[in-house]
Amino acid sequence: MLVRDLTTDVELLGETMDDAAGEAFDKIARILGLPYPGGPEIDRAAAVGDPNAIRFPRGLSRASDMAEHRYDFSFSGLKTAVARWVEQSSLTPSEGAGEASQETGPAGPAGPSAADVAASFREAVVDVLVTKALDACARHGVPRLLLGGGVVANRRLREVALDRAEAAGVTVRIPPLSLCTDNGAMIAALAAQLISSGRRPSTLAFGADSTLPVTEIQISEEAP
Repeated sequence: MLVRDLTTDVELLGETMDDAAGEAFDKIARILGLPYPGGPEIDRAAAVGDPNAIRFPRGLSRASDMAEHRYDFSFSGLKTAVARWVEQSSLTPSEGAGEASQETGPAGPAGPSAADVAASFREAVVDVLVTKALDACARHGVPRLLLGGGVVANRRLREVALDRAEAAGVTVRIPPLSLCTDNGAMIAALAAQLISSGRRPSTLAFGADSTLPVTEIQISEEAP
């Protein structure tokens, strides 16, 4: 999102076309036999893997995607590619995900391990997220990038975002880990900003709308 003013001017630039990044982590963790939630488990497994072992696809990143889906995300193709790789290899999903040992796979007797699969998958997700975010910064002349959401707890995403943003002259703001997965805290923080700007707080009669666009702010001022 392009945020000119947090309470009055937010423009949606792109969104997920299917799975969100966090959902993709959960699904791939399950394929690799790792526990839920998948993000931290993939992170741990990938720590001993080679992120360049397998070149998994980067969704909506081709030149032909730039006109209509420049800032949109799609991880369903990546998820399918990982699932097929695991299925076609002799890799045992429940074994080796957190180990540095090599398993037999498409690359031969010393092919990529489950840790390599986790690392290569993670690298594909991180590459797409950071590339599109920094492209938006450059195109709109924005000097600051704010990361948010549960996937921002991913160690590799933080590292790559900081490194590549520094090279691009963009300042990165990342919330503490304790706030990355707390949607309630995010909503309360925005509510505090709205009230500070002069908006009246909603009453207890306020109803939830799960389909409300992220660029719209809805407030109920009716008495219960």
